Amino acid sequence: MDEKVILQHLKDGSREALALLWQGHSSNVLNLAFRMLKDRDQAEDILMDVFVQVPKAVQAFRGESALGTWLYRLTVNACLMKLRSQKRHRELEEEKLDVIVEEVIGKLDSQGEDFDAELLEKGLAQLPAETRSMLWLKDAEDLDVKDLASIYKMPEGTVKARLSRARHLVKDFLKERKDHG
Repeated sequence: MDEKVILQHLKDGSREALALLWQGHSSNVLNLAFRMLKDRDQAEDILMDVFVQVPKAVQAFRGESALGTWLYRLTVNACLMKLRSQKRHRELEEEKLDVIVEEVIGKLDSQGEDFDAELLEKGLAQLPAETRSMLWLKDAEDLDVKDLASIYKMPEGTVKARLSRARHLVKDFLKERKDHG
């Protein structure tokens, strides 16, 4: 079924449309929540929270982005609220670090320099949760800047600047640790 049709059915209160949305996107929502929170139980709670709020939240959704992008925005917001309330920030899942390493430290590896995944995790942990999640969605989930701008409700230029700054901060952290360690 077409997304615009699903959206209209969601706005009309269709449980079938909600079930279709669940079938198509629940694993992505759970995956993103887990990557941000690093806790399976909390990620499952976020998954449920996001889909519980869909029937009400969809009324304000104008359909200017894909439903999946909108669900990512709801998920990111829910995770950030959870992180703020718990006052703890978690780093990204280690198994995907190799994807981010290529983007974050660029050609350091190809120049024969060693990097330590654990040290990279520490560098990423220095970033605010929102920036880490943005970096994750861009580099590991391969979302484009336009989608990120929609998810984080900020101009594309701001997204690009934050991504660039985050990569530089992590790169500088790694270089500093390598030079002093």
